[in-house]
Formats: sequence, C-alpha cells, structure tokens
Amino acid sequence: MLLITTARSQVLIALLFGDKLNTEKLEFGLMTGPNFTSISNSGANGKTGFGLGLYFNIKLSDRFFFHPEAIPKYPFGGKDISVYPLGDPELDQVFKNGNVLRKIKYIGLPLLFRYRIKGLLFAEAGPQINLRTKAKDEFHEDKTEGELVFTKSITDEFTRFDVGLAAGLVLKLKNDKGIGLGVRYFQGFVDVGKKAAGTQQNSGLMTYISFPIGVKKAAAKAKQ
Repeated sequence: MLLITTARSQVLIALLFGDKLNTEKLEFGLMTGPNFTSISNSGANGKTGFGLGLYFNIKLSDRFFFHPEAIPKYPFGGKDISVYPLGDPELDQVFKNGNVLRKIKYIGLPLLFRYRIKGLLFAEAGPQINLRTKAKDEFHEDKTEGELVFTKSITDEFTRFDVGLAAGLVLKLKNDKGIGLGVRYFQGFVDVGKKAAGTQQNSGLMTYISFPIGVKKAAAKAKQ
C-alpha cells in the first residue's frame, strides 16, 4: 500500500508541478519500466520487477547534461532459491520440495551525467546509491495454482545502503525534451548480505520510457 501511495503521489506531483519545474535548461518528468535483477553468490536466478521514478535533466552545455533521479519503486532480488530450514518441522516438511522467491525493495538515487553521442542519442553514466526499505523471502510449496506460500522477513539480513555504478544509453524522440527510451545496467559494489557466506552484490538491467511533464505548457508560458 505504501508503494502504491508513493507511486500515485509521484504522478500527482508531476502532473501538478511539471510545468513549473521545466525551464529552458531543466527538464522534469516520470520514468517507468521493467528491470531484471540478480544477486551474486545467492544461488538465485534472475528476477523481473517494475520500477517507477522521477528525474531531472539539467542542461550544462549542448552535449553535457546532469541527470539525477529518485526511484522509490526499485525492486531487486532473485527467484528459484533453494529452500532452507525455517526452524519449524511442520513448515520445513510442507516446503521441502518448493523454492524461495527473494524480494528486496530499494529507493534508488542515480546521479548520472549524460553525453550527446549524436543527434538524439545519449550515453549516461554515474554513481548510484540504493536505500533498502524492506526485504522478504517467499517460500512456495510448488509451482501450481493455489500453492501454499509462507513469507519470512529478512530485512535485517541486508545492508541499509548499496552503492554502485550505473551506465546506459538513451534515445530521445523528436527533440531533447521528448519522450525517451533507455536501457541501463547497474552493478553494485557493496556486499549486501550481512549473514551470507561469500560476497553478494546486486546487479540489474533496467529498460525504461521517460515522459517529460509540462514541457509544452512551460514553453507556452515562456512565450507570453
């Protein structure tokens, strides 16, 4: 419910104040799209999620832009993890042939720089900080409809912060402040698993579409 409320609040803020936050050298908007994440040395396969965030694109020159983002809906994790003991013989018996789906929720804060390669094609790269909000393991009995599911909180087993590097490509449609299509890879540098053996690092591939909010309205005001 909190994530749904946050996502709706972002959209509302963008719609209400988008034109006020857009100027000749500043673009503001929403971004959303699927991401594909994994955790190294966890025994997990990659997991698909869906992100939603806000962005600013600040023009420094014709070729260089500063591009900070705030992504409150930014899921990581993995699937098909081997079942481990829960400390309850009955639960262990029920889920012994199942698997575990790991869901880790972050707020992502990329601080990127963009470079115009040619025309409306841009490269972007920079540091990214992720703030972990919640983590849980879902124990699934099997893969059939109506299966039993047991949820265990593992929030305290993961570090509060993750720091890494993000890099990708963006294609703008029509003009610099048009809709954008992007793909970005994130590699974490922090060992996020406090209790796990070996180094566990987050990584993820994000594909997204960005929507500038209030650009036309802001441009019309500027001409008045």
